[in-house]
Amino acid sequence: MHRLWVANAEEALPEDDPFYEHNVATKTMRIFPRFMLCLKPGDCLVLPTRVPDDFADYIIRLLKLSPREECLYQFSHQSKPYTMADSILEDPKALEELRKKTAAGGWKIEPFIETPRIVRLARETGLRTELTQPELVWHGMINVLNDKSSFKKLSSTLNIPTVPGLEANSLAELKKAIKFSAERYTDIMLRKVKYAGGAGNRHGSAEELMAVVSDWYSGGKVLVEPFLDLSTVAGSLAYLDRDMAKFIGMDLQVFRNGGWTGFEYPYPESEGGHRVQEYTERLAEAMQLSGARGYLNIDWAFTKDEPQSPMALECNFRSNGFGYVTEFAEKYFGDSWRDMTISCREAIDTEENSTGALIYRFKDRKINGRPLLISEPGATEGAVITAPPFDGGFSAAVFSRDPEFTRRGLEILQGKA
Repeated sequence: MHRLWVANAEEALPEDDPFYEHNVATKTMRIFPRFMLCLKPGDCLVLPTRVPDDFADYIIRLLKLSPREECLYQFSHQSKPYTMADSILEDPKALEELRKKTAAGGWKIEPFIETPRIVRLARETGLRTELTQPELVWHGMINVLNDKSSFKKLSSTLNIPTVPGLEANSLAELKKAIKFSAERYTDIMLRKVKYAGGAGNRHGSAEELMAVVSDWYSGGKVLVEPFLDLSTVAGSLAYLDRDMAKFIGMDLQVFRNGGWTGFEYPYPESEGGHRVQEYTERLAEAMQLSGARGYLNIDWAFTKDEPQSPMALECNFRSNGFGYVTEFAEKYFGDSWRDMTISCREAIDTEENSTGALIYRFKDRKINGRPLLISEPGATEGAVITAPPFDGGFSAAVFSRDPEFTRRGLEILQGKA
């Protein structure tokens, strides 16, 4: 069955936040090209911006996708405030063209994140979603799973460790919680429960936070927790379908300037890693039995004091960086991708301004006589450009069964070799 891949990434952001429009314009609108890695032959990616032709042609060639005009659909109208589903629903031309494209049957909608808007879009286009039951999505199941506070409560009921802390539902409660936490912790972390990717986090001493919290707080619930002295942060991935919950793997997350910038796969063999798999399978089974379907990505914290004792941080029940890279790997390399090492990085510094220029730069680079860059179907290892240059940076992933090839490949991409 072909998929109409709806990249509604903006719905991972709280729409009532005063910085919503700014975050959509500066973050969401730049990430659409990477979703081409999620496509299979015959699929179509729906998006509001143009994917650079040379990047589109590169991914089409690697995954043997349909031509650009068939695998990419760009709509022009943008709702205010912007959401992808509302933009399409308000645009009679876009609705008609999507209905016409899928009229022959054999299509379903697959979104970045399941939301009530996606349920409505599916009804208006006459397509199915085939993930979580629409009634459950409509009544907020996915929102609850992605809510950090609700996820902590679910984890606790399953005897899975979480970060200790307090909850605040108003500015007055937040100030009180900060003062109370200051009696035990010198550094405090604030986490808005509905934000993704660390955008709703703030940490500092109680004095520092009290000085800014009135401007920082924008309503809703906030978690008030100790700022952890971390040794590592891991990510686990599972896929939930109608019949079972399947554990996919675990990565070591990489951060740059305080933000997520990629991962290393697999996570080093360890007691803590085995615990993460056990906890992930426990959570995945509970969610699958409740009716949730799709990718489950969980972040785990390991502290320097207890480096083998993971604590559940948050749940991302949606498409995610670990997911789309491993999904690409499975389509390109087959099941053998699980035996590979993968180094994935976002925003790698570059002076090049196009995918074509990057391909030209790396096309002749080799590691022990083996080509670095994957540029055609059929390679057994190599680097893939996963997002085109934008604002001085591009994204890429290196795949190989040889950890040394993966390490040196990343160094070359980062200009260190």
